[in-house]
Amino acid sequence: MDLEAQAALVSSTVRMAHRSVTLRTNAILSLTLLAVVLTGCAAWEARQAALDAPNADVAGTWTGKTTGDGKFLPITLTLAQTSTDVTGMMNIGGRPDLSGRVTGSIKGELLTLSLTNPTRFGDIWVQQDNMLTSNAFELHFTLRRSR
Repeated sequence: MDLEAQAALVSSTVRMAHRSVTLRTNAILSLTLLAVVLTGCAAWEARQAALDAPNADVAGTWTGKTTGDGKFLPITLTLAQTSTDVTGMMNIGGRPDLSGRVTGSIKGELLTLSLTNPTRFGDIWVQQDNMLTSNAFELHFTLRRSR
């Protein structure tokens, strides 16, 4: 095989390898995008189901623990409810910046609370005597209603 034929063969092989890598990369990116979209759809559906549920009763005292600064902190949430309006007090041990008066509203199983000073807010999922969140007030916590 002469030099020109060898160069053509190498060039053809390189083009095929490049196409293979490009196709593989495109397939991986497509699958990743699909996974992100499906995850987002599932989260949206769960949120919508929580909003469409009958309004939860959140009145009472709720206790549990949250994580902060690498340790568990006790949390107490005492709430009063009138229709969909909610008011109360939140106390997180060791976090006076996240303790104080809260106001908010309930829509279905989703409780939206705001800490009045400083202003912070969060969504909390309520199911019967349990509350949980992964983002309210930049914390993760699970609470249980005291009886």
